[in-house]
Amino acid sequence: MKTYQILFVLLSLALFSCNDGEGPGGSSSLEGYVYEVRHPSGNSLFPADTFPAVKHDVYIVYGDDDYFGDDIETNDNGFYKFDYLRKGNYTVYAYTTYDDGTRESVSQKVKVSGNTNKADTIFIHTGKANGTSMIRGSVAVNYYDNDRLVTISGQNLFPAIGQRVYLKHKDQDIVTDDVRTDNHGVFVFERLRPGVYEIYTETEKQGDNYKNILFPSESQFIEVVEDQKIYDLGEVFYISINI
Repeated sequence: MKTYQILFVLLSLALFSCNDGEGPGGSSSLEGYVYEVRHPSGNSLFPADTFPAVKHDVYIVYGDDDYFGDDIETNDNGFYKFDYLRKGNYTVYAYTTYDDGTRESVSQKVKVSGNTNKADTIFIHTGKANGTSMIRGSVAVNYYDNDRLVTISGQNLFPAIGQRVYLKHKDQDIVTDDVRTDNHGVFVFERLRPGVYEIYTETEKQGDNYKNILFPSESQFIEVVEDQKIYDLGEVFYISINI
């Protein structure tokens, strides 16, 4: 086989391997609608009006990815469409945004199997949120240098400063909020309504081979029962960072 033919085959295999799984690069599309349910009273039990969600951001998650892969804006009819997708499993979501700035994700899972695929309508809500509670916790870090635990003045566990921490409702797949820890490794999620929440952060694995590679930490779950109350997580998040 000639040299240029070998290069062509290798290039084709490389491109094929890069396009394996969910994501862009296919010939399928995924479309749907987003409608806004307006609750002027802030109480979802009261009568509400429903309108197309105009110029509202819709996000798409490829397969089991932790973060969205693309986003698009709805048109004047609340319609959105993601083009050039490969076949597989996807999640689309939009955010309910309340008057006090709090947000909740509303998602739909869709299997893309043909050329044109339709997601169930996403209904988001607007109105006043009644959430007044907070969840507080902390993150501590061990630093490693070439597999050696770093110790300073006899101490090897330090507050994790500026560490990103994530929160989502237990029954939802999409992150609702994220915050960063302060100079003491403490984080606070505010304006929460009653419900069960999952909280987690990110960590590296011990060893220089994992430097700058982040993995989700073990999650902690906590239930908010009452308004106007501060809830403390029972355990500290312990993470590792390779320097």
